Order: sequence, then C-alpha cells, then structure tokens
Amino acid sequence: MEIIIGVAVSSLAQFLKKAFPGKEYVALAIVAVLALLSAYIYTLLVVAGYWQSVLQILTTAGAFYTFVLARFKAA
Repeated sequence: MEIIIGVAVSSLAQFLKKAFPGKEYVALAIVAVLALLSAYIYTLLVVAGYWQSVLQILTTAGAFYTFVLARFKAA
C-alpha cells in the first residue's frame, strides 16, 4: 500500500509543478497539507477499525481496473 501512496504523491507533485510553474513553495505547501490530511484520515480509519475494509476495497478496485477495464481500453 505504501508503494501506491508513494506513486500517487509523486504524480501529484509532478502535476503541481506543471500547474504552478515557478511557484515551488505553493506546490510543496499543497503536498504537505494533503499529506497531513491523508495521515489524519488513515489514523481515523485505523482507530475506528475500518482500515482493513478500505484496503480490501482499494485492492479489489485496483485489480478490477488492471485486469478488466484496462484491457477494454486497448481494444
């Protein structure tokens, strides 16, 4: 799961660099705020006991997209 989150953050950082050219501090501030918000949501889900369900849903959705939907795009 950490790999997926790392890829998402890296992609977001690259997108923000292009969206705010020359304003690296704005992009870094947005990424920092999103990281804190993500940590808060993760902690809330773990404490509430919902994290395993969320993780299973994300895994199933990712697998479905990869094995089914991505194949139909190529056709």
